[in-house]
Amino acid sequence: VQFDVAGAAEGIHVNVTGDLTSSSGNSGTATDTITILPEVDVSVTKDDGVTSAVPGGSLTYTIVASNAGPSADPSVSLTDTFPAVLICTYTSVAAGGATGNTAAGAGNLAETLLMPAASSVTYTVSCNIDLSATGTLSNTATVSASVPDNNSGNNSATDDDTELTPEAGLSITKTSGVDSVNFGENLTY
Repeated sequence: VQFDVAGAAEGIHVNVTGDLTSSSGNSGTATDTITILPEVDVSVTKDDGVTSAVPGGSLTYTIVASNAGPSADPSVSLTDTFPAVLICTYTSVAAGGATGNTAAGAGNLAETLLMPAASSVTYTVSCNIDLSATGTLSNTATVSASVPDNNSGNNSATDDDTELTPEAGLSITKTSGVDSVNFGENLTY
């Protein structure tokens, strides 16, 4: 029996060839081709660690894109369009041989990543919240594979901050400017 293996972007082809001899003495050759397709499990998580935020304040998202394999994916698309009330900058760190990530940037995320099996890219996104922001702050990150993905249920992650609660730093002081006063004297505060 002879095995010939050839790799290609669309999969691995295995040709098995062997001589066949039957019990009656007849012989022949048979070939069977098996195509082994690459398969990945790309996923994304996203969290800012809070459930409410303050207009005029800030928050930090951690976004992690991963490939659990078993195959590599040469072109994973990661996107995150931030709400208009956020002004964001980010840094990223790749692990496990992943490449293609932007080390630092600003604005929305739109990356094309090369992700071997068991690799990941972690983004730390720092955002300032507009003073006029109200309601719920909802934001979604999405990944998509360029080869078959065996679990598409983990390809997006949404972080919701259900309350944008305004806060004020009000204070008041009162002083007369003196430590003591005589009976009948005027006192000004």
